[in-house]
Amino acid sequence: MPNKNYIKGVRKERAFVNEAREMGMIAFRSAGSHSPVDVCIIDVINKKIEFLQCKPDNFSEKDREKIFLKCENLKFLKGEFKVSFNIV
Repeated sequence: MPNKNYIKGVRKERAFVNEAREMGMIAFRSAGSHSPVDVCIIDVINKKIEFLQCKPDNFSEKDREKIFLKCENLKFLKGEFKVSFNIV
């Protein structure tokens, strides 16, 4: 049985996905992933892609900064990208 923190995290991720989908966006979880991305939201109208790392509400600002520093190499995502869709 998963622990309480995992269950809370999944609940939070699903809430973001459901909210985005209700707004007409494409959204999905990266379930079970150990990557920096828990949720991906694609806003087709505004041509925006957002990657989320979900943490508990009581997660400290200091700990948030540590994660940002660890993910420093993801800064390159803030530019323009060519996007492709393939079925393989």
